[in-house]
Amino acid sequence: MRLEAFQPQAGVHCETTTLRNMLHHAGARLSEPLLFGLGQGIDFQYWDAPVPGRGAPMLTGRVGPGEIARRACAALGAELCRERPPDPDSARTRTAELLAAGHVVGVTVDIYHLDYFSSRSHFAAHCIALYGLDDDLAHVVDTAQQGGARTLPGESLRRARNSREGFLPSPNLQMHIGGLPKRLTTDSAAVPREQIWHAVRATAERMLTDRGPRRGPDGLRRAAAELSGWHDTLTPSEELVPATGRFWRYAGTGGANFRALYRDFLREARHRTGEAALDRAADAFEGVRQQWDEAIDLLLGYGEAADPGGRLKAVEALLHATADAEQSAFEHLHRLAGERTGESP
Repeated sequence: MRLEAFQPQAGVHCETTTLRNMLHHAGARLSEPLLFGLGQGIDFQYWDAPVPGRGAPMLTGRVGPGEIARRACAALGAELCRERPPDPDSARTRTAELLAAGHVVGVTVDIYHLDYFSSRSHFAAHCIALYGLDDDLAHVVDTAQQGGARTLPGESLRRARNSREGFLPSPNLQMHIGGLPKRLTTDSAAVPREQIWHAVRATAERMLTDRGPRRGPDGLRRAAAELSGWHDTLTPSEELVPATGRFWRYAGTGGANFRALYRDFLREARHRTGEAALDRAADAFEGVRQQWDEAIDLLLGYGEAADPGGRLKAVEALLHATADAEQSAFEHLHRLAGERTGESP
């Protein structure tokens, strides 16, 4: 069966694309950047490589899986239901029940088992929106980069959902929207201004708080300092360094795409609140996005560089400058949101 009247919604990041499709089908027509911002999604996190020297560290530009959906739904007053059936058969049965009840179901998957993915690496923190299950086929919505609405073999989806390999696996986890405030189904502008300001302030406060050397701007500075030595510490560096660049650009986990989403959230927040001072922060994040893209371009060209070590030094300088720019932008946002919410330090 497939949900009647379902309209696939495009997106650039897996969790916000999935959330947008669930909310849209439930009646809330909201943009992906708004959901990302209300979900306080932007961050930087540093994870050690599973085998030092044989892979680069995992460097992510967002909060952990599931946090965006949880926070965004809390801000909207939407009921987010999450469950994790114990095995593939019960997961499929429960998913079919939710589809029959009219829900789009968000599921976590390992991309290795999705037949439309070109990557042959295990990454189990991916998320897709499921809107139909036939005897042998599953109908899903992935990011625009992966083709949006797709059809894949049901067995492929089964393996992808049940995988315990790759980064942060959560076998058979699924979610759906249990209910929405009526105001959201009648007026997409009915997102409370105070929730926008709360999300801005909470995000800025988290990014400015000392959470150790693996989180936020300090985590980015650590990554920058270590990255300049990858020429000597990664083997083979001519493969692993460009692979990191490809991962940041195309896998949905790097920095540039999330900075672009946050820039667009700030622009939408400016429109919704009428606060012109948000323009400065939006422009700052456009500059940050450009710096991330420059760093990625340098990594992608590493294998053909005449001076690979010098290229990594250039990436190090760019990422240090990016960390400083992000910190300055969040300091501005923290002051501004504090003034608008009456929570100034």
